[in-house]
Amino acid sequence: MDGLKEKLSRGEVAFGTHVSLNEPAVTELFGDLGFDYLWIDTEHTSMSLECLQSHLIAARATGTSAIVRVPAVDPIRVKPILEMGPDGIVFPQVNSYEMAVEAARSCMYPPKGIRGFGPRRPIRYGNVPIGEYLETADSSILKLMQFENVAAYPELDRILSIEDMDALIIGPCDLAASMGHLGDWRNEEVDRMIERVIEKTHAAGKRIGVSYGACSFEDILLWKRRGVDMISIAADTDYLLAGAKTVLCQLQKAFTMDV
Repeated sequence: MDGLKEKLSRGEVAFGTHVSLNEPAVTELFGDLGFDYLWIDTEHTSMSLECLQSHLIAARATGTSAIVRVPAVDPIRVKPILEMGPDGIVFPQVNSYEMAVEAARSCMYPPKGIRGFGPRRPIRYGNVPIGEYLETADSSILKLMQFENVAAYPELDRILSIEDMDALIIGPCDLAASMGHLGDWRNEEVDRMIERVIEKTHAAGKRIGVSYGACSFEDILLWKRRGVDMISIAADTDYLLAGAKTVLCQLQKAFTMDV
């Protein structure tokens, strides 16, 4: 199965979902379903580095690409995660050109970047020759920047000019909040901003995606019409909640019927 990077390079739309729970069996289950990639979140969760590595091991076992959202643009936090061998790093709240440059450089070795040298899983613990690994190490890591604050818009053209940035990811909920519309990402003002961002990103020859929690068919069609290249929706907790509600409803219905 082709990875996320290959799919994006061919101009195909990639489907993903979010992992927030600590149990790596969640990643194994999702990976076996056929998602193009899994978005493992360490920004809004209690996930430790140990849990994260277990998730990445599970993702590799299913052959599914795994990208990790880090809590912030911080090379120190990114470094140990890169040594676990994810397919990409998602940087939240990239609100300036300087932040985007630092994010990209944290994923690359000198002279292009500032990444410290100490790969573990990326070289299969020594089973991949260092020289072979270094040939593609900088380019193989997807560098994904989130557009989540209206303050980033004046910087957008410069951010999109960064050669080593692979894709921009819209965070509609935080974007709406930054525009004074907390909880209302379908607001017309927010909608116009999103349309401009997508247009600019594609004009710059970059891929664009979206990450959000809702998973209604109406929402999916909306993002399809907007022309996104990656769509990351719902999470493990959403599926648990929906399934539990369905079962409880069936139980209540069955035991109130005359049989």
